[in-house]
Amino acid sequence: MTEFDSLFLKYHILLFRFTMKFIDNENEANDLVQDLFIEIWERGQYREPEEKVRAYLFTGVKNRCLNYIKHQKVVRNFEYHAAIQLKEIEANYYLSGEQSYLEKEALQSIERAIDSLTDIYKEVVILSRLEGLKNKEIAERLNIPVRTVETRIFRALAILKERVSVKSVLLLFMNHPFPKLG
Repeated sequence: MTEFDSLFLKYHILLFRFTMKFIDNENEANDLVQDLFIEIWERGQYREPEEKVRAYLFTGVKNRCLNYIKHQKVVRNFEYHAAIQLKEIEANYYLSGEQSYLEKEALQSIERAIDSLTDIYKEVVILSRLEGLKNKEIAERLNIPVRTVETRIFRALAILKERVSVKSVLLLFMNHPFPKLG
């Protein structure tokens, strides 16, 4: 049996038990002890006097335990903040989904109200509010006076205000000033 083997057999269990006092995970404790023995092997420190090696082993395993505990604290902190961020993302996702649903309902309500208008009112509302044309452009396109376009838009909006809730119109036009129907 080599010097290293006898050192390993003598101290492995002691170091493992010592490590388990700090780390409540057998696999992690065993890994820390194994890594320490690998380091001693690679550096050839097992050839030193036993008192010196023993002190090095217990100091080394204690430091590894402290580093492991610090690392676990960082990991838990990261996981905690990641979980909070995930909850915020989920909340925003569901809120945006709810908002999208409300916007869709408002848009459908407005579409139904616009569809219920007579053709002359429907035409100017679509050109003005949905296609974004100016009154003069609508007048040129429809070959009617600008004042007629203004009157039709005014009357159409008055009818829409009666048929659609103000909340739906505000919700829709706050986020989408000129939505496309259909």
